[in-house]
Amino acid sequence: MIKLAITENGKTRLIETQPGETLLAILQKHGYSVYAPCGGRGTCGKCLVQVKGEGYVIACMYYPEKNAEIILPGKVESMILTSQSDFLEDLPLDIEPPAYKTKNPWAIAVDMGTTTVVLYFLDLRNGKIEKIDSFINPQNSYGGDVITRIGYCQEHKNGLKELQQAIVHEINSALESFAKENSCKADNFEKLIFVGNTTMLHILLGEDPVSLALAPFVPKFTAKQIRTGKQTGFNVNPHAVIETLPCISAYVGADVVAGLAALNVPYKNFLFLDIGTNGEIALVKGREIVTCAAAAGPAFEGANLSCGMGAVAGAVNIFKGKNQYRVIGNIRPVGICGSGIVDIVNYLVLNNQVDETGFLPEDFVIHKKNNIRVTQQDIREIQLAKSAICSGIKILIQEAGISFDSIEALFIAGGFGNYINIQSALNIGLLPYELKDKIYAVGNSAGIGALQYAKSNYFKQKTDAIVKRSRYIELSLVDEFTTEFALNMNFSQNSY
Repeated sequence: MIKLAITENGKTRLIETQPGETLLAILQKHGYSVYAPCGGRGTCGKCLVQVKGEGYVIACMYYPEKNAEIILPGKVESMILTSQSDFLEDLPLDIEPPAYKTKNPWAIAVDMGTTTVVLYFLDLRNGKIEKIDSFINPQNSYGGDVITRIGYCQEHKNGLKELQQAIVHEINSALESFAKENSCKADNFEKLIFVGNTTMLHILLGEDPVSLALAPFVPKFTAKQIRTGKQTGFNVNPHAVIETLPCISAYVGADVVAGLAALNVPYKNFLFLDIGTNGEIALVKGREIVTCAAAAGPAFEGANLSCGMGAVAGAVNIFKGKNQYRVIGNIRPVGICGSGIVDIVNYLVLNNQVDETGFLPEDFVIHKKNNIRVTQQDIREIQLAKSAICSGIKILIQEAGISFDSIEALFIAGGFGNYINIQSALNIGLLPYELKDKIYAVGNSAGIGALQYAKSNYFKQKTDAIVKRSRYIELSLVDEFTTEFALNMNFSQNSY
């Protein structure tokens, strides 16, 4: 008999069950509602629940074998998961089995973010997602943003090799763990599909990224890249396909291409925003796609903040007032992630503890014992980041020759977009107030795009079409951007 402690919305219940059933079936049997749009067939990967000590698992593919603590998504998280799936593709497997080299072929779709790396393990025999894994990008040790990492490559003789080996080693560790858990071999890994910003993909393939940081910002490649397993350091089948999705420019990468391709929406005119170290922005106007990158810095990913951290266990991710906050993992706070800092800054401005110019008279304490606080410099970092993003959006709209009234939706991608409080983001000027009723989170659309690319030839054609339709605007060459940036630095009371 197995004992499972199930926690939902802060309440814990102990249940007993026999081994041999999926966690989804067990939860359903005991009256819990878990979002599983594919009906538990393992093809959508959306029935994520947290198993303490193991991280997030796909409930319909996870078989409990010992006592465990299970944390279910709360009502807010469940609503987010439900709404996000409405906007993203979930295509069937359309690649013929004869294309494979072994009897047990696997594909791994990898979203290689600057801060977090997410891997989707796809069974190529049936299109099921067996596991979703993630880890903090080990390149963080060499710099929290792409410019710092490029600088490391430039300043150190073996810098590029060190960065490349760091990520390859960590991915190999994830592959090895999966192989042990699923009785397969390295030879069975026949396809690795990568998305990420242009810099991350250059480093992954060992291509010198220095030109990306120097005007006129010309990358070594933007087209999709294909290697074989034996040409890389990955512990995979020597004939495996190692492929990166195409990029648009030096600072609008394959993550945006994958995210746009993954969208399944009826709108003709909409914005797509991926807030990370760079705010990658795309404006779709009919058949035309106009893109830009706003240098937001890593503040919204937790870097450059006094108590900042990624959206992992221990991070304050929701803040409503003193002693009214939520921490990822329901543990004592150890830092503040992007969605948390947006809420906190909004609270400070609303309560006149930060003025319109961003002046904070003294540190604002969140948790005294752990010394979690917000400083004046933190406020300045947020001002710079939010102004870059909002200004970039406004410039794109001007360049496309349309008005805010013509924009039907704004989709926010990435982990930051998952839990950001839209009203807080509007209030501090991160997002334009003109779009206040048209903003939707779409989660890890880049990762979902990489997954669809691994499954579907149709999706590959879709990504190629997006690149052909796209053009890039370099904001530093647009005179109006400097003016917009200055105007959007303050916290305008008109938004409240």
